[in-house]
Amino acid sequence: MSSDGTIRHSKVRQKSEVDIVVSEDLNGTVKFSSSLPYPNNLNSVLAERLEKWLQLMLMWHPRQRGTDPTYGPNGCFKALDDILNLKLVHILNMVTGTIHTYPVTEDESLQSLKARIQQDTGIPEEDQELLQEAGLALIPDKPATQCISDGKLNEGHTLDMDLVFLFDNSKITYETQISPRPQPESVSCILQEPKRNLAFFQLRKVWGQVWHSIQTLKEDCNRLQQGQRAAMMNLLRNNSCLSKMKNSMASMSQQLKAKLDFFKTSIQIDLEKYSEQTEFGITSDKLLLAWREMEQAVELCGRENEVKLLVERMMALQTDIVDLQRSPMGRKQGGTLDDLEEQARELYRRLREKPRDQRTEGDSQEMVRLLLQAIQSFEKKVRVIYTQLSKTVVCKQKALELLPKVEEVVSLMNEDEKTVVRLQEKRQKELWNLLKIACSKVRGPVSGSPDSMNASRLSQPGQLMSQPSTASNSLPEPAKKSEELVAEAHNLCTLLENAIQDTVREQDQSFTALDWSWLQTEEEEHSCLEQAS
Repeated sequence: MSSDGTIRHSKVRQKSEVDIVVSEDLNGTVKFSSSLPYPNNLNSVLAERLEKWLQLMLMWHPRQRGTDPTYGPNGCFKALDDILNLKLVHILNMVTGTIHTYPVTEDESLQSLKARIQQDTGIPEEDQELLQEAGLALIPDKPATQCISDGKLNEGHTLDMDLVFLFDNSKITYETQISPRPQPESVSCILQEPKRNLAFFQLRKVWGQVWHSIQTLKEDCNRLQQGQRAAMMNLLRNNSCLSKMKNSMASMSQQLKAKLDFFKTSIQIDLEKYSEQTEFGITSDKLLLAWREMEQAVELCGRENEVKLLVERMMALQTDIVDLQRSPMGRKQGGTLDDLEEQARELYRRLREKPRDQRTEGDSQEMVRLLLQAIQSFEKKVRVIYTQLSKTVVCKQKALELLPKVEEVVSLMNEDEKTVVRLQEKRQKELWNLLKIACSKVRGPVSGSPDSMNASRLSQPGQLMSQPSTASNSLPEPAKKSEELVAEAHNLCTLLENAIQDTVREQDQSFTALDWSWLQTEEEEHSCLEQAS
């Protein structure tokens, strides 16, 4: 190790063909590794592929360097393009808090992705629920790339990526199974010995890792809260659908109740009026039995009790949801971890900006204190998040249980409404049948005997065919139509004849009303001439 903290070339020459990282621990031991340094901001898929790519680029032999097994010599550039063009889906398992990353193709189905998730998480496909941050469930018919936003097809880091939150529908409550990520070796060392003095370049390295660890705790906590909020948004969507169905159910219940009340009142009036006229009027045991059956049938209709019970359960669920929304965890995130991360960043900045003459050895007590506080705050906050998540899942389970019950009651009310309409139609038919019977009893002898018809024809010769004979009722349909047309034509002729006669009479009256005195007879004219001579 040189005085400025760099590893000598003679030690670097000891690396194997697969080693891509060389480092020195706090004890001065040089270590080689085929994996990228931890922690880093790369997801597991990119880290694995970049490690293989770096192995190609760090080969000792110049001719072997950069040769890709697939693309041949200088194929490292094509291999790097493949890495950069990967489409990655990031799944946060809310049961364990682990992020799983999957490379997907354009045409890969969501079912295929779920099968891969089942292999990694053990959650059966039918119990998997994949939610986006807004609480929207992934659409089964769309490809797996539906959850990747434009411009984020391959985000190598995990700080700003599209997460899909995985929930296990077989779980009613979520237990806190999440612990902080394992710390780097140097950080674990100062956690055990916070008063140990380290050289400046060692302090700079380990303090930077501590700051990164606190930042990672904050980001992990924020992601878990995003998952809880996604579950909450999904619950609100289900509750909105449930509220609409509740309003529709209540409105339908009121309409059905009004129809039932009207029908029951009508039947009651029918029975009362029937009883009043039985002594002197019409009796029909069949009709009375039908009305009694209708009265009993409508008693089975109407779902007031079921509707009332469901509304009460939905109102109780609404109260629980409002309590969840009022919870501080349902509105904000961050808090103490943000403050601790800011303090760690400030400590690290002041260490880096020290003048060269002040870059001396020192301990890490202050940094260790911040890290321990961050771990405690993380564990406390995760417990609160999962308590909130469990309440959210319970409310969602209640909402999902109520949805089919509301649909069932609505369907039953639809059937009840059809029954009431059918019974009302039957009641109307029975009333008309009763009216028909009554008319047949009170109807007198049938008019239209030959004598009366002849007298009618003699008194009104212009209406010979205006009233067809009752015998025409037995004629075939075409004959009836012909007779009707003849009668209509005859009526029109009669009307025309009457109009002409009226016109002639009016003209006669107008002529006689004129002054005809200027006309003289021949005798009067002759006498006038004699007098003049």
